[in-house]
Amino acid sequence: MARSHKSRKSIAVTPTGKNKLREAQILKTGKRITYEDIEEILEWTVSRSTIERFFRGKAVDIENAMSITGALGLKLEEVVDAVSYKDIILR
Repeated sequence: MARSHKSRKSIAVTPTGKNKLREAQILKTGKRITYEDIEEILEWTVSRSTIERFFRGKAVDIENAMSITGALGLKLEEVVDAVSYKDIILR
């Protein structure tokens, strides 16, 4: 019997997107939002290791990517490749 394989929809940030993520981490007060802060904002629904991977430019599940960018006040399409984003959305 063949194994069922769930299709993963993962996406990574672009180099420009990484810069936008880093900029969004800095509050007006000059304080930086940490990965742990993001994890807490998301009520621990996304792990710190996933957040770290995303910031490093590694692909993560699109739902997690959307949560992370949303926690920073960004939209996912601001930090990822537009073609990849549209491809995943249209699947």
